Amino acid sequence: MQEHRATRLHWDFRLEVGGVMPSWAITKGPTMVAGEKRLAMKTEDHPMDYRTFEGIIPDGNYGAGEVIVWDEGFYDLFEGTDPAEQIAKGKLKIVLAGHKLKGLFTLVKMKPREGERGEPWLVFKDHDDYEDPAWTIEGNAKSVKSGMTLAQLQQKRKDAPIWKSNRASSADGTAVKRAARAKAAHADPIPRDVKPMLTTLVDGPFDDDRWLFELKWDGYRAIAVVEKDAVTLTSRRGLDMLHQFREMKDLAGAFRSIPVVVDGELCVLDAQGRPDFQALQSRDKPEARGMKRRKPSPVTFVVFDLLYADGRDLRERPLEERKRLLESIIVPERGVLYSGHVIGKGNDLFALAEQRGLEGIVGKVRTSPYRSIRSREWVKIKAKKRQEFVIGGWTEPRGSRKEFGSLLVGYYDGDAFVYAGHVGTGFDGKRLTELMKKLKPLERKTSPFVNTPKPNTPAHWVKPELVAEIEFAEWTREGILRQPVFVGLRTDKDPKTVVREREVHADPDA
Repeated sequence: MQEHRATRLHWDFRLEVGGVMPSWAITKGPTMVAGEKRLAMKTEDHPMDYRTFEGIIPDGNYGAGEVIVWDEGFYDLFEGTDPAEQIAKGKLKIVLAGHKLKGLFTLVKMKPREGERGEPWLVFKDHDDYEDPAWTIEGNAKSVKSGMTLAQLQQKRKDAPIWKSNRASSADGTAVKRAARAKAAHADPIPRDVKPMLTTLVDGPFDDDRWLFELKWDGYRAIAVVEKDAVTLTSRRGLDMLHQFREMKDLAGAFRSIPVVVDGELCVLDAQGRPDFQALQSRDKPEARGMKRRKPSPVTFVVFDLLYADGRDLRERPLEERKRLLESIIVPERGVLYSGHVIGKGNDLFALAEQRGLEGIVGKVRTSPYRSIRSREWVKIKAKKRQEFVIGGWTEPRGSRKEFGSLLVGYYDGDAFVYAGHVGTGFDGKRLTELMKKLKPLERKTSPFVNTPKPNTPAHWVKPELVAEIEFAEWTREGILRQPVFVGLRTDKDPKTVVREREVHADPDA
């Protein structure tokens, strides 16, 4: 069996019969879970020397893409004595002795649906001692020949073996055009106005094999619609971000399948690969007059979900399937980084995040669909207490400090704007000046807070429109921040959506 990324990802199941290999393409891949049915489309017979091929089929050849030897071994008939005869009858019951696939399997030919082309079969694992209810294809991703995954092979395309098929994908382009027209006619509409799926804050990490865990990336959340001649990049607020990150206009070159819709985080990564939020913010700040304009820090689009690809809306598909396809279509070193994950071991990943000084981790149910809501199927576990607050005013400075002393910040509880504390650290002289330029035009005469604070120095009030990221030690019993530190402004967040984040108990079964 070969895992094959061509027009779309699939697994080619091949059996030696009479010196050739009758083949079936299984789009969801095989399974060791008894009774789970997989569609297997019968394809043309392949030559025996293709059986051990692992490498690249170049563009212009039939089946162009990457191939690994996902499994290999031996088979025996469970019913009948001639495999060709059993295939002709439309039912094949076999015993497999592979590295990954073992035991009794059944292949059954089906009647095509009206208008369906090709020869559809079903393949499934029968009940026996080898069945495994917990088995997943994601946990068995490596080649039995090289130990590489398909994604790793894609990164080594230049050094990989080449297979040129015995016929071109289309001699004159007619077949390609016909296939493209057919694909477009049956394609799902591209989802263009998707709001991101949001996480629920929980009180601690946990281990659970039904969940996968990713690092929490510290940047600007964005959903990208990538087409051949157009790219849109949209923030959580639905605002266009392409004018701010113009290098993202070339995203089409970062994916092997176009069009796609992806969800991710725009980040500036440091030399150790850690996101640097302050460096991200500094990209678009104007230089002082007379100073030479600096080259902006390069931005990486860290993507963690795939919503649309190969003409299909994937939001109802399981997360793990979406991520597997996403990893396979990313072209390395084109400004896009795949956000990897670990299965089940949230405690270990959280410890790593703490060790590296990262913001935290995100846990996601492996089977979860994509929903444009805040969900308990996606959770965030923070290594540092940190969230957004809205600026409602500032205090006058003391001593030698210029511009302002502290920011007065709060959050929304329904329509009420609630005071949460004053933030007096995290600023240098340049930041103080830049913030004051943004605060002055918003100044108003009255306090916007429902619980107006009484600071030690005179206060100035502003319209609650600027959102600040604040790191802090804890909340006091009175609902005030302890030891808050200013991290940066968040232009991607709507102030009306800023609420006090309250941790819920990490209950994976909820």
